[in-house]
Amino acid sequence: MSASKDEIIAANKGAWNEAAERHRAHAQFTALLDGFAKPGFSVLDETLTGRLRAIGLAGKAVAQLCCNNARELLSVKNLGAGSVTGFDFSAAFLDQARELAAAGSIEAEFVQTDIGSIPASFDQRFGLALVTIGVLGWMPDLAEFFATTRRILKPHGSLVIYEQHPLLNMFDSRDTRVPPQPDESYFRNEPYRSDQGLDYWNEESYDAQPCYWHFHKTSDIVMALLHAGFTLEDFEELPHNVGDYYRFENLPQQLPLSYILVGRRKG
Repeated sequence: MSASKDEIIAANKGAWNEAAERHRAHAQFTALLDGFAKPGFSVLDETLTGRLRAIGLAGKAVAQLCCNNARELLSVKNLGAGSVTGFDFSAAFLDQARELAAAGSIEAEFVQTDIGSIPASFDQRFGLALVTIGVLGWMPDLAEFFATTRRILKPHGSLVIYEQHPLLNMFDSRDTRVPPQPDESYFRNEPYRSDQGLDYWNEESYDAQPCYWHFHKTSDIVMALLHAGFTLEDFEELPHNVGDYYRFENLPQQLPLSYILVGRRKG
C-alpha cells in the first residue's frame, strides 16, 4: 500500500533526525567546525559562487530551503549576504547548523518547519532563495515546493538551484562498472523506499527508519517552476559531480551529473 504525502514527510523527517548523530560524529563535521572558525570560509565551489556573485549578494536577505547543517548558507553569509535564514524539518540538523554558526560567530536564523508550512511571517522577505544538492528528491509535491519558494521571495527575487542531475536516479552511486549501467527507469512514478540509512558522508548502511525518495524528471522541475510564477533566466547541465557520483566523472561516456538553474519570481 502506498504511503500518503503526510506519511512520507513524517518518515523522512524521522530518518534525517536519526542520521544526524552519525553525521555529527564524522571527521567531516569537525573539519567544518574548524573551517567556519576562520573568517570568510566557504564550502561553495566555483560554479555556485560565480552565479551568486553575478546575481549579487551584498545587503541581500537569503533563504536556504532544506538547509541541513547550513554549511552552504553560512558560506553565503561569508560571501557577503546581508542576512541568512535556513529552513529545515530536522531539528537535529538545525542544532548542528547553530553549532557551525557559533564556531564562526556568524549571525543566522534557523527555522524548524516542513517546507510547505513555512510561516506567513516570512512571505516576501527574501531577495534570493537557494536550493542545493539532494533537496528536490525529498519533495513529494513540486508544485507546493515552488509555490512556497515564490511566496517567501520578494517580487523579482531570484531562485538558484544547484542540484544533482535527475538522470542519476537511474544509477547506483556505488556502481563500479564503466560505463555505469542503469537499474531504474528515468520515468519511475512511485517513490523509492529505503531503510539503509542516510549516512551519505561515509556511504555506510545501517538498520534505519524508512525514507522515501522521489524521481522528478528535468521537465517536471522546469515546468513546476514556470507554473509557480517564475521566469527561467539560466539553465545549464554540467559534467561535474556535486553529490555521491564521484566515479561517474571524466568517463568517455560522460553523463550529466549536475545542473544549475536560475529563476526569477514574477512581480
